[in-house]
Amino acid sequence: MKTYVALVGSQAVLAFRAEDDEQAQEMIADHEGDVRSELRDLAGPDGKPLWDGKSAINVQEATASQQADWEQARDQAISDGEIDLDAGDNPDEWTVYLSDLPG
Repeated sequence: MKTYVALVGSQAVLAFRAEDDEQAQEMIADHEGDVRSELRDLAGPDGKPLWDGKSAINVQEATASQQADWEQARDQAISDGEIDLDAGDNPDEWTVYLSDLPG
């Protein structure tokens, strides 16, 4: 598995895991999937949705820093019980929003 980021414009908004480039593209391109609806529903620090529902969402492999952010968030989710390894939760399915979301 590799870590990828979804970009809206030049802003990396989401880090996620996929087997390869093709799977990463498919996950973002899925119009019926959770990723697009969550990006429309979640607001960034400016109070606006992370994605306007129209702009292109691009995918690229995560930088070392983005990979470290994903790993840190995944590890914290395991510590907090949000990912329950004993219950069979797959930590590679964890997604991390890279924007500071308003409280």
